[in-house]
Amino acid sequence: MTMSTVVRPLDPSELMFAGAGAYVGYAVEVSGRLDLAALSAAYAAVVRAYPVFGGRLEPSDDGGHVLVASTATPEISVVDDDSGHLLIDQKFDQRVALSAVCVVRDGDTASVTLLTHHSVADAYHSLAVLAELWSCYTDAVAGHSLERRVRGYPASIEELLAERGVEKMTFPDPAGQPAASTPAVDPVVDEHGWQSAPQVSRCRLSAAETAALVELGHRECVTINGLVSAAVLLSEAEIRELPLTELLYLYPVDLRTRITPTAGLTDGTNLLGFANYTPAEPVELLELARGICESLRVALDAGIVQQTPLHIPDMAMNVTAPIPGLVIMTNWGRIPELRTPEDLHINDFRSTLTTAIDAEAPSAPQQPGGGTCILSTFGSRLSIEIHHSKAAAAQQQRRVDSFAAKLRAAIS
Repeated sequence: MTMSTVVRPLDPSELMFAGAGAYVGYAVEVSGRLDLAALSAAYAAVVRAYPVFGGRLEPSDDGGHVLVASTATPEISVVDDDSGHLLIDQKFDQRVALSAVCVVRDGDTASVTLLTHHSVADAYHSLAVLAELWSCYTDAVAGHSLERRVRGYPASIEELLAERGVEKMTFPDPAGQPAASTPAVDPVVDEHGWQSAPQVSRCRLSAAETAALVELGHRECVTINGLVSAAVLLSEAEIRELPLTELLYLYPVDLRTRITPTAGLTDGTNLLGFANYTPAEPVELLELARGICESLRVALDAGIVQQTPLHIPDMAMNVTAPIPGLVIMTNWGRIPELRTPEDLHINDFRSTLTTAIDAEAPSAPQQPGGGTCILSTFGSRLSIEIHHSKAAAAQQQRRVDSFAAKLRAAIS
């Protein structure tokens, strides 16, 4: 390693993803004419503007990892296959590149997936870069300039909190400490130690159903996140055969607008806090949604959520047994509008995950839910995806079907 190329060491909020080599994929299904040369030029422009995505990670002498700069632009990969398969036999190595663009073509349709390493970008950061990629692509097709303002390397949440004077709180009662966890993905490892992309079970509301859910939230003064979270918790209590009051709901919270001064979408890597909620008594969906929203409001007002990233080193030291009632969901919110030329149409948006197992890294215990649950809205349609192993497909599809059924019952 050449020391002059080292940008900085990773902080704990970033290191938690380096041991597993975790990449998250942001995929769009397109139809029409896809110009691969223009896509390659657009990706190169994005890496120039956001140099962190052209960088790589290397182990450091203290057992951590450092972010290393690179002037190389990763090449896009193109295969002909079922475009429903977002990644085809890909091996992503954080020692080589921290991003990738993968194209799977199937006639006049294709999936185009931007992958970013979770150590250097969370979903909100990555979705902003996805929008920039398609903006650059549209300009490339039209023959316009692809020059963009070059951003500096993003800061860690620890650095941004320190700049704002946010300090770690102490909790005398261990039960009162905030909980945090890395995404839970059921590993599928090949003979070379690489973990392949998990399968996905999905439910997707129609545009009319999504609009009705939004209207219900407005009428009842609860968020979409609160409504979906309530549906998930009620379903999980039934599926796991546990009382609702024995569930612990954990979810990441975007801190960009919840710290002062605020941070931009690409100013930091993982600018996430963690919130949790346990129902006090059995309640119906709307009451549960209100409880989740109120609990988050109180925790934010008290500054509890904002300082939760500072507890990550403590939690990394305590790998405990699975929590039977732990429920985790991530909300990516509304996917930004993506520019495209007139001869190309974006039909759908999906997510994918892939990691490379580090045999020496401690692994978190597998939780009963058995997969990473992601909520998003694209094209006015709400979608819930669970990433899981092939063996769990039937079970996980029943899960998402139950989520959708409870949401549809709420708006009927």
